[in-house]
Amino acid sequence: MRLRSGAALVLVLLTCCGAAAQIAGPSGAKAGEAPPATRVCDLISADEVHSIYTGRRIVLTDYAGPVGDPSFDSCQITVDHGTTTGPQIPFQLQVSIDPVTPAEHRELLDGYAADGRGPATEVPGLGDAAHYVGAGLMQVYDSGRLVRVQGGGDQNAVRLAELVLPRLPDLAPAPELGTEPACDAVTAQAEAVLGTPAEERRDRQTVDELRCEWAAGPDVLSATIRGYGDEVGRMWAAEQPGAAAIDVGGLHDNGVYLPTGGVYFWMGHQQVSMYVRHRPHVPADDREALVRLAGAFAPTLLDVAPRIAPPQARL
Repeated sequence: MRLRSGAALVLVLLTCCGAAAQIAGPSGAKAGEAPPATRVCDLISADEVHSIYTGRRIVLTDYAGPVGDPSFDSCQITVDHGTTTGPQIPFQLQVSIDPVTPAEHRELLDGYAADGRGPATEVPGLGDAAHYVGAGLMQVYDSGRLVRVQGGGDQNAVRLAELVLPRLPDLAPAPELGTEPACDAVTAQAEAVLGTPAEERRDRQTVDELRCEWAAGPDVLSATIRGYGDEVGRMWAAEQPGAAAIDVGGLHDNGVYLPTGGVYFWMGHQQVSMYVRHRPHVPADDREALVRLAGAFAPTLLDVAPRIAPPQARL
């Protein structure tokens, strides 16, 4: 596994408005039988989350990402308190889909500190492989996987991790490498960003998003497409240091370029959103190619987005 500082945590902040899903989770298993867990949301149930966070309704949503080294699958958790004074603030439960060694776990922690997130501090009660990393992020290493809780409160995150850690062996291994046609269609532009043919592909399709990934040596390029708008993510992107408004797909000021290596943009009446991320990124060398890749997606974005309407609840 290649390791780099700044491992795609920014994507966590951009997944604020997902499709709603009430997940039955492990509580529906037969006695003595562990249910197959193919998604991170399969590791918990709405009732279990409610016992920690209370609230009127718990919504669990699947996401394929963030990508990086390692890559993760995620379950976004939204606690609906049913009041205007207790707003819904989604947070993320993430589990790595790539194998991670203890040395690589330590290197990631060192990388977070180098990125300015602050020194990692051990989490009482979860062992010496559990750490708080900066504000609102807890990371635990167990059974060759990383478990992250991004947001949701430190003590509640510990209780959530206590539920998840014993169930990690039930989670399916990483998906096989593969491609999606919508991603294949812009591979030439993606390779122009990389500056070389892609050596590895791992595209993912869920009911809520399409993710494309190209990798060559230490460089990773990823694109996440969602069929609904993300106003919180849009405001967040525009407020980042060095952010610049850009025009994508013939629309005026519908995108934001981030010098950390991201292009975040929106298309269509339903504000289908897309985030393109390149790591490592040198703005002077890579910006124009990255913006051209975003533009290559633009003509078909409404067609390839998993859905073009606001998310609907699934009971």
